Amino acid sequence: MKKFILPSILMLATAAYAQNQSPAYSLTVHLKSGESVEYKLTDIDRMTFEANDDKPQENSVAAFSIPTSFTDSYVKKVMHGGKQVAEIAREYIRSINKQVTVVYPCDENGKADLTKGITANGAPVEWDTDANTATVGDEGNALGTVYVVDGAIATAYDGATSEATITDDVIVDQRGLERNTYAIVKIGTQYWMAENLRATCYADGSSITKISATETDAWKNNTSGAYLEGADPEWVKAAGLLYNGYCVTGEKSLAPQGWEIPTQEQLSKLRTAGNLATTNFKSAEEMAWGDGMTGNNITGFSAIATGYYSTSTGLASELTETYFWSATKYYDALERGDVLDYFRITGTGKNVVVSSSMLGGHGLRFGHAIRCIRK
Repeated sequence: MKKFILPSILMLATAAYAQNQSPAYSLTVHLKSGESVEYKLTDIDRMTFEANDDKPQENSVAAFSIPTSFTDSYVKKVMHGGKQVAEIAREYIRSINKQVTVVYPCDENGKADLTKGITANGAPVEWDTDANTATVGDEGNALGTVYVVDGAIATAYDGATSEATITDDVIVDQRGLERNTYAIVKIGTQYWMAENLRATCYADGSSITKISATETDAWKNNTSGAYLEGADPEWVKAAGLLYNGYCVTGEKSLAPQGWEIPTQEQLSKLRTAGNLATTNFKSAEEMAWGDGMTGNNITGFSAIATGYYSTSTGLASELTETYFWSATKYYDALERGDVLDYFRITGTGKNVVVSSSMLGGHGLRFGHAIRCIRK
């Protein structure tokens, strides 16, 4: 703590006292809380201002322990000196077919350097961002205190350090009066929402048309963005909403700031990073899938069987499959209109399906879930 005398305040107080030496003269301090504190000038010896120096010095080394709980997000931020200096991810690595906790240093802009990671058991991790693959070295000892030294992760340091703060890396999506928070998961070199979108308005705060599951004609005749009204708020909180394709192709943005609806190419990259298997992507939570259909969720993608909506079937396949929209659009002759590719996970299928122009996408009147990817 540093103390500084405030000459201006002292001069004002002295001048006031000089003009009238009555003991009734006082100094009133009005606090931001709304309270006021009053002092008699005759009782004041001197005044000082104390600056808070609790923040770590810029040259100090950040020190922290690796957390074991990732309940609210699979990605955490390590903050030190007012900036992010490291990232901790609970992630699946295909080359070792395991979910591990990895610490990465961050650059000056707070972006993780994926070529300099180290697992909680001391194995070095180096990602090839072009190939979306990781090389993992031999494990050492379980890490205790970890340090960030000159842009790198160190397991030992002999010098002055200060404790870093670890917080969940989440999306806080504020749209007008609507506010949603989403967990984040790292899969390969991509960062995904670990929950389905549940926004009822566009990014600019304007409302999206709401249509109930029983209003089949309204859904069929609608040619603008719409979502299927969720009857159970608890289900919506867990599984998000189903949106038609017009929400994706329209001019207004549906994704949170800094995020986007993925392309077919990005979804194919996700599929490969998760080792193709549906079980790796499916939530292991009870009631997320039908009996015997839950997955191991080793990727952290946490897919829930939302089913889908179409004008021919209505709401169908809840608890047995789920679809996610892609932003990749093309004309389909059989559909006689534009279609979008999708990412499909089924309860009994072995592998995740990503549609393409060869397989054929879905028309814009289908209702599917949405996951966004960080730009």
